[in-house]
Amino acid sequence: MYHLIKKDILMQKKALKLSILLMIFFTFTLLTNIGSVGLTIGVLTITYQLVLGAYALEDKNKGDIILISLPIKRTTIVLSKYVSIYIYAAYAMLVFYLIYLIISLLNLPLNISFNFTGLMGAIIAVTLFCSISFPLIFKHGYLKSKMANLIIFFVFVFGGTALVGYLVGNNEWMLGQDIIPFFKYRSDIEILGIVLVPLALVLICSYFISLTFYRKREF
Repeated sequence: MYHLIKKDILMQKKALKLSILLMIFFTFTLLTNIGSVGLTIGVLTITYQLVLGAYALEDKNKGDIILISLPIKRTTIVLSKYVSIYIYAAYAMLVFYLIYLIISLLNLPLNISFNFTGLMGAIIAVTLFCSISFPLIFKHGYLKSKMANLIIFFVFVFGGTALVGYLVGNNEWMLGQDIIPFFKYRSDIEILGIVLVPLALVLICSYFISLTFYRKREF
């Protein structure tokens, strides 16, 4: 599995360089204007770029056909793709954090948001997006599912931003709900545990669906 992930990363040297430029751009636009939501969107976008970029290169070079002809289990192939989600997401978070540190050390007059809320939102967004898009790719291939995944991505970005804006703009309605007091008095670790358990279940279900599709798929 390690070598499969390494292969995907090495194939995307140009994409990795481009992603750094994108993250610098997002820092001066998204992170300064919409704070934690901007960080979430930035990490999701970079993860989307690298995850789908790996699929695109494999499809272009007929990588799937080569992989299934090798003595590699399909479970390993599918699992490597799911693990790579969080490697790309961690890479994006690390670069955003380094940019944040540089701006802080230089005392630049920029209000950059890098906090637990944005990182937590990024983990949720990346997990949900990939849990939906991966089964489509493993069933139909990258090209046939490209448009559907693009639509899903924009739904996550614009739909999620609109939802957050609506909730923030309706604080009075939210204060009467049980969910706000419940999370208000929980530590970051407790919130992390509460959120990660259902996310893990969603991801596991997505993995087995993708594996089922991949085993049945004809190349």
